[in-house]
Amino acid sequence: MNTCNARAVTWTMASALSLVLLSCSGDGSDAGVSGTGGTPGQTAAAVLPGLGFVASSFGFYYPDDPAAGVEGFDLDGRASRSEAPGAGECAHDDWTGPSQEPGIDYGFLAIIENEAQREDGKYVFGGFREGQLVDGVIRGAVKNGSMTILVQVDGLDDPRNDDDVRVQIYSSEDSPALGTDNSVLLGATLSIHPDSRFHSGEVRGSVVDGVLTAGPMDLRFPIDIMIVRDELLIHDSWLRVDLLDDGFEGMVSGYWDVANIRDIIGVPTTDNGNAANFTIEQFDEAMADLADGDYDEGTGLCASFSTAFRVSGVQAFIVSDSPPGGMGGNGGSGGGGMIPTPLDQCVNDGDQAALEALATEELTGPAIVGMIAGDCPLSACTAELGGVLSDGSEAARSALGDCIASCISEQTGLSGACTGCYGSIAACSTAFCIAPCLPPNSGSQECANCALENCIDVNACTGL
Repeated sequence: MNTCNARAVTWTMASALSLVLLSCSGDGSDAGVSGTGGTPGQTAAAVLPGLGFVASSFGFYYPDDPAAGVEGFDLDGRASRSEAPGAGECAHDDWTGPSQEPGIDYGFLAIIENEAQREDGKYVFGGFREGQLVDGVIRGAVKNGSMTILVQVDGLDDPRNDDDVRVQIYSSEDSPALGTDNSVLLGATLSIHPDSRFHSGEVRGSVVDGVLTAGPMDLRFPIDIMIVRDELLIHDSWLRVDLLDDGFEGMVSGYWDVANIRDIIGVPTTDNGNAANFTIEQFDEAMADLADGDYDEGTGLCASFSTAFRVSGVQAFIVSDSPPGGMGGNGGSGGGGMIPTPLDQCVNDGDQAALEALATEELTGPAIVGMIAGDCPLSACTAELGGVLSDGSEAARSALGDCIASCISEQTGLSGACTGCYGSIAACSTAFCIAPCLPPNSGSQECANCALENCIDVNACTGL
């Protein structure tokens, strides 16, 4: 086997890994087999092109020493001073950046750092401070499924320097996979929210020295946190993050409407035992005095706060959410995938225990199995791989799939029935999808669709 083919297989297996946790059914366009009136099936879920991430942390930015410099953005393009407010702005002081750059907008820090005290000596707005009520609730929301955030980066040719990438941020109804230490695991598959209102517009960005900057975009996240069921709205937002080997960390900054802050924090906390320890009157007064964005000429007040959040994420596979197959007619069954698929091969107690034992703080068990499946053709199944590359026959694919399945079983303790699912998708992808999955198209829609159209439904096969 020549070097070029080996490299192609490596990339193809990496692409197959992104499909291991996906539903790989076909278009399911047939109605019930023996019934009538079946509803046509829908297109199977497909991996979005590019590089995907799920947020692993999200919360207010708390600078160590604001007087020494505050990270962030000049959102409005001017350096504001309270003693000389410009036309169409509220009186407020912008912050200075770590390198003494002027005009950094973070008006909400005036609430977080507010020194007003209650009669008992506690800060009126102490609930917004680091480690307190509001901070803790927001930080937990991105991990427990209350506010799952996905970031998709497309067109990234060089993770160090690239002057033209595209970025889109989504909500998801899925919960991230968590490790035993409650950290978000690498390599999970999550679907974008079915309601497009919770998708930002796609914006252009660039990468300079490994730092991705993109914006402006309007962000809308549904939240269901304890006593709050509403939507978090941050408009004219910018993203700036350091791209890491398997994730990112950085900041999101934009404008947060006072009305939205009141709806999701002010009213719920004061209506439920005054959980944040301020009254709604104190809240409204501070909002009116300190807001710094979206000046209203009619009232002479600002309607929003410039706000900054720390955010980090780990790589994930982001898919468009469209359930496979259709509902059958009276006595019939719905449309299915291109290839008949055995069902629920990995849900027995033994395989579940083996998958749990494989999981690490960073990767789920199925993700690790997918990585092993990508390595086996080049480490243990080179002869079988050569057979597929030379003729691609069904017999050759079966031999490679069986070899990969055995290779996985030896390393994981999983049953042959379970690893057969992974062996099948790996062998099938090698036979049919090397061309569309060669770099730079390894993460492309064409690459993903190739396996979706030609191979088994791995999600149904494993039952995971």
